[in-house]
Amino acid sequence: MLPLLLISTVPAFTLLLVAPATKPCCKLARELGLLVLLLATELLRHATTAGRRLRGRGREPERSATTMPATPRPRPAALAAPGEAEAEATPAAAGLQLLDLPELALDRVLEELSPASLAAMACVCAVLRDRCSADALWERHLRAKWGRVLGATARKEWEAELRARVARASAPRPPRRRSWVDSLACAWPFSWIACRWLKGDATPAPAAVAAEPAPAPAPAAPPTNTMAAWYRALECGEFWFPAQVYNREQDGHVGFVLSCYDAHLRYDRRTDTFTARYPPHGRKPAKEEAGVQWSRIRAPPVGTPAHELHASECLEALRPGDHFEIQWRKNKDFPYGWWYGVVGHQAPCNPNEHLCRCHQDDTIVLEFQHYAPGSRWRQTSVSRKDHRETGDETDGFYGGIRKLQTKDEISTWRRFWPVDVLN
Repeated sequence: MLPLLLISTVPAFTLLLVAPATKPCCKLARELGLLVLLLATELLRHATTAGRRLRGRGREPERSATTMPATPRPRPAALAAPGEAEAEATPAAAGLQLLDLPELALDRVLEELSPASLAAMACVCAVLRDRCSADALWERHLRAKWGRVLGATARKEWEAELRARVARASAPRPPRRRSWVDSLACAWPFSWIACRWLKGDATPAPAAVAAEPAPAPAPAAPPTNTMAAWYRALECGEFWFPAQVYNREQDGHVGFVLSCYDAHLRYDRRTDTFTARYPPHGRKPAKEEAGVQWSRIRAPPVGTPAHELHASECLEALRPGDHFEIQWRKNKDFPYGWWYGVVGHQAPCNPNEHLCRCHQDDTIVLEFQHYAPGSRWRQTSVSRKDHRETGDETDGFYGGIRKLQTKDEISTWRRFWPVDVLN
């Protein structure tokens, strides 16, 4: 009877619940409908529980009358088969627990675990949670997977993100408005209504506390200022970290060949790629590029922001044939990008290394050899002694210069060399 009554009244109360709450009468009707639905559900729950108890009491005599099966006795070792003896001896041999291992052995075991296994092991108990959350373990995984794309700037922004989270958590929350239904739920004798209606309240209802025992306190979550927390934020795409992307907007944008621009990136573990969010380019709004591969990302080699001029400290050491990257932007409103080039020879110079005197000249010839000879982007010159930003609105502005020191940096740039020479 009660289920039929509930089924027949649900459509009517559903209409009350979806009624607009702009008028006081509609709000009152919604609250009354919700109260009746909660009351009917509570009565149905108590009726179902009582029925289960009655059925359980009726089965108790039958259970007592039946005889319990006898537990099998272990066979003597002399009568057991060889295979059975080994199977019975296995649990005793495997009785050594993981936490009984020596400290060095346990640390060696944890070092061999993958990040996923290490996170799962941290959920076993409080002792393993503390050991598996050690910075020394997660720093190895962080350096192995993310070390090439994370720089000092990323660490600073992560620490700033942690401070912002702490500030948001400690900020006072506005008090929740309570209606007369809330007051009725606090005094209602049924625990189901009070618990579910006041689910968002910090103070539990007295009736709920008296009816249900308090649950055991949950284990404390690991602190967020750990390497494990940073690894998780990066892996789950919860943190946009600063880095640089080679060949910005690679598909269909020839003008960005052999360049590297600052961006904020977020990892997508489903595709093992990144989404790059570039800063506003001139008057154009910020743009995002999806599907950025690992090979196109690097940590910023210097700490100079994208809109500031880099101090060139290598001008005296530059020689013809040296590889470099130089800041360039289209106009004053644009951020700088880093562009790859090679130091060239002066026009009247003999390229023979024994006769060349270009390193003694006050002017340095910078060549961008992926442009065809005769192109206005093929070559430019800067002063060796007092180089600052040079250029104009037509050819752009050339900023600071950085000499490439390692073969890895040079080979990375050469990997993006275009198939056809640009004009």
